[in-house]
Amino acid sequence: MSGARRYLGWLLLGLVGAVGLGGAILGIALAPKTATLTNAVVNTLAAPNYSMVVTERTPQGNQTDNLVWEAPDRLGGYIQSGNKRTYVYVLPSGSGSAEYQSITVSATAHPARLTFYRQASQSAASLNPAHNYLLYANDARHLTLTGSTYTFSLTQNSTTGKETGVFAYTVSDQYVSEFNLAVGTSSVHMVISAIGSSPSVQLPAGSRVVTSPSPGG
Repeated sequence: MSGARRYLGWLLLGLVGAVGLGGAILGIALAPKTATLTNAVVNTLAAPNYSMVVTERTPQGNQTDNLVWEAPDRLGGYIQSGNKRTYVYVLPSGSGSAEYQSITVSATAHPARLTFYRQASQSAASLNPAHNYLLYANDARHLTLTGSTYTFSLTQNSTTGKETGVFAYTVSDQYVSEFNLAVGTSSVHMVISAIGSSPSVQLPAGSRVVTSPSPGG
């Protein structure tokens, strides 16, 4: 799943693996029936399924990912830029995962008529925006809570100098429902919904699959 996300530099590096959330978060709570940020992140990532709309804006361009995660390792949907879409699915295959990607088509094209090109892939979990972005809560040290939204900032070195990211997580009931990240002129806005009631992740019925040629083949 390439695209504008790659231009955010350090934003998706270093926190892909699951780690316990830091103790700095533990003391902050909302109303008694609403989860803390710690628990909301854990609950969201442990959910059997959920839908995501992820809008990414960078100087290189903008895109919106409409994706569904289904545990333990299925991710699928489409990436849209302007009026063009690329459909992408990562599904279990033998002892690993396989990525199925369509050519870029009009947003009005019927997915049942698509041809998907299949190749070996990283796991769906490692490519899931929620798995990547929500775990940044682990590095929070000075949280601010306004209503149901937690905010903090992180600074890291990059190839062009220091970059500071401003993170915001909105908790609804027991889950994270919204995430925002701003780094300079780049930003990410993610909405998580239909937790536990999202559709199963599978290739569109009627679509065709071919194997991508190997490099140099």
